[in-house]
Amino acid sequence: MTETQPRRQRPATLVFTQAVLALQAFVALFAALTAFGLAKGDALNDHSYASVMAVVLGGFVLLALLLVAAGVQQRPWGRWLGWVLQAPMLIAGIVVPAIAAIGAVFLVLWIMALSIGGRIDRERAEREVAASSSRAGGPGEGEAP
Repeated sequence: MTETQPRRQRPATLVFTQAVLALQAFVALFAALTAFGLAKGDALNDHSYASVMAVVLGGFVLLALLLVAAGVQQRPWGRWLGWVLQAPMLIAGIVVPAIAAIGAVFLVLWIMALSIGGRIDRERAEREVAASSSRAGGPGEGEAP
C-alpha cells in the first residue's frame, strides 16, 4: 500500500480574511438596500436623493469589489485591497450612521483576522519545523539530546 501525503492546510490568515470579506460583501448589499428603503420612506430627508442613491450604487459596487477581494487574498496585493475596501462603509456613515458602525465592526474583524490568522500560521510553521526535525532524527519532546 502506498502512503498518501496529508493534504496541506490552507493558511489561517487566508481563510479568515476571505471569510471576513465575503461576509462584509453581503452586509454591504443589505446596507445598500437599507439606504434605498430609508430614502424611499423619506427617513433621510436631511440628505439629497442623489447622495443616498450614490450610497446605494456604491453599496452594489462595494459588494462586487469585496467578493473579488475575497478571491484574490492569496495574491501579495490582496491584503492591501482588503484594507482599502474597509473605508467605503465607514465613509457611507455620513449618510446613514449605522453603516459606519457596521463598517467599524468589520474593520475590527479584519484586523483580528490578520493578527490571529498570522499567529496561527506562525505556530503551524513552528510545529512543522519541529516535526520535520524529529523525523530527521533530532531529539524529540521528552528525550535527552
